[in-house]
Amino acid sequence: MVESQENSNPLCRDFVPELIRVVAQGGDDGGVTWNVVESLELLFDAGAFKDALSLATGVVEMLGDDRRNRLFKAYAELARIVQGEPFRESLDAIEALAIEIEHGGFSQNDRCWSSIILARALSIGAYTRVVPESELFRARRLLAVEFAKGSELISELTKIKVGMELARTYITCHVPELPAASELLRRLQVIATSADIPSEVTFDINRLLHQICGDEGCTASDLRTFAAPLGGVARGLAEMTIGRRESRLSEECTQSLEKALALFEESSYRSGAFEALLCLGGAAVECEHHAKAYRLFTRADRIAADGGFLYGRGVALLGIFHSAMASGDLENAEIAGEKLTLLSSSELFVSAFGLNAVAAHQVLGSFEAARKFAAQCEKMFVSRGAHALAAQAAFMLGACHAESGKWKLARTAWKRSLVCDELRRSYISACDRRAALAQATAMVDFSERGVLSDTTLREIERLRLQSERALAPFGTSAEACQSLGRTLHVHAQLEILAKRPLEALRHLNRARECFGSLGAEREVALTDGLTGLALLEASKHNGSQLIDEATSALQRSLDFFVRAGQPRITWKIRYYLTVACIIKSQHASDGAHRESYRGMALAFLEEATIESKLLSGERGMPRISSGEGDFSPGLKPEVLQPLREVLGVSTKRRRAKNSGEQEGGSETRYGRYLH
Repeated sequence: MVESQENSNPLCRDFVPELIRVVAQGGDDGGVTWNVVESLELLFDAGAFKDALSLATGVVEMLGDDRRNRLFKAYAELARIVQGEPFRESLDAIEALAIEIEHGGFSQNDRCWSSIILARALSIGAYTRVVPESELFRARRLLAVEFAKGSELISELTKIKVGMELARTYITCHVPELPAASELLRRLQVIATSADIPSEVTFDINRLLHQICGDEGCTASDLRTFAAPLGGVARGLAEMTIGRRESRLSEECTQSLEKALALFEESSYRSGAFEALLCLGGAAVECEHHAKAYRLFTRADRIAADGGFLYGRGVALLGIFHSAMASGDLENAEIAGEKLTLLSSSELFVSAFGLNAVAAHQVLGSFEAARKFAAQCEKMFVSRGAHALAAQAAFMLGACHAESGKWKLARTAWKRSLVCDELRRSYISACDRRAALAQATAMVDFSERGVLSDTTLREIERLRLQSERALAPFGTSAEACQSLGRTLHVHAQLEILAKRPLEALRHLNRARECFGSLGAEREVALTDGLTGLALLEASKHNGSQLIDEATSALQRSLDFFVRAGQPRITWKIRYYLTVACIIKSQHASDGAHRESYRGMALAFLEEATIESKLLSGERGMPRISSGEGDFSPGLKPEVLQPLREVLGVSTKRRRAKNSGEQEGGSETRYGRYLH
């Protein structure tokens, strides 16, 4: 059985399968006694969080009203946190238990472990963004106080375990502080050398040193030597640690990780198997072996689900989703998206992965699901005062509304996003929000009136000038140039919408300077496309002399985006090239040239039709409504139909007219040349 006794049999990681069996059966008929705290620590270390919760709650029930149950209640709450149950409730319970243990006459050993459990809960909360990052510093302070205690209060072994927990707070924080972690681990090495410390603990110190310092901390050869007598899990940990220091694309890395994975699976060491699978999956992605990556991430998700590791499930499901999308497996990508949605009831999951889930649904074209997720994220982040995350959530929410043509709702969401960024003085990202807000403001007016009023034009001009003033102090920095270029792109499109192509061309010339100085090929190609669009608009009022320039600019843009494989943009460019060819045919001086241009227009139109169908199929295709770097947003495949009629390739409308049917003409809605 597993009992709270100090003079119990020692444990090591290779005992995990037996320990899981004992927990499942509720006891060991052989009468073997294992220390409960050591057993819980081993289960947490192995990623067996469901079993840890079962053991902790079983011991609490066994102890009844005995005050010794406080520490095991804290372990149970920590296990619930990892599995995604309400974070704040469990954290409050752990804090209350820690206070009771600290001031209730409990042993120094219980006080120490109570501090460790609370520090772990705070670290998990900070890492997953459920609580502010400042709580990580409170966790460090708790551990530092325990680590500073003298040998008369805590043993050298306990001191080392506290020190390792403290080192991990430096390694796993959002910006790793590796020098501090390295210095602390070297101090632990000295303590371990001078005291009678179990070999497995010394191995863990050396493993962490190799992880952050490479051979300068502990050589790969020494690490394997340390692990050899400690069992299969230790050897697996050594191989995985060594493999992670190698290039993920190297054969040595793959061999080490695969060897580690096999050793972990033999010993039910879920945490190691999960990490090895993630590393192998990441390497497969880099090699563009997406089907292989999908299988590896699927195995990782299964392991995380079996162990009750909610955060791990989020990482694995996102890996599954992106691998499925990259390999064109839309059905399994949607299944992964559905699983992400099912996990949205967990506060921890939404805090850590909510924005990723929104993006995944946007890519799938599931904008209603994306909208709900984004609204949930914004509400959560606002309640915590997390302005940066709230701004991003509101921005993505606005993009969902914009994709559905709900420009008033998009405008409202983007206003909130801008306010969040202005509150935290995030000047550069605020410029992106203003550009989106300008777009929504214009589209509300255009949707209602068909033109942009002077009031709307003044408002979008005010937003542009405000962004330019905000960016001026940053000079020619890369971030400022990118932000200014994106802003000018959006405003150029709005000027085209307002039938002011010369203003649009002035914006685009400046945008080209910004992106050209950065060597940003995609953005330069986007500038070419927008320039062609502006010239096409200008040609309506200045004759046909600008058509050739417009066609050349559009063709340059098309060539790039064809190479980049972005049909969501290429179909729009081909649409405008179709328009350009039709205009040229109308200005042609003889029948031969007229038919030649119409033939070119028809070729562009057919290709645009094929590409647009890829985007509007039964299940949808990858589309990202981020509000950044788009071309002619709001242009829908329906605009192709009037051009088909102009070119005489559709008889649907003619048949309808012949039968006397009355129908709303999309030609009047879109016009012959929708810019």
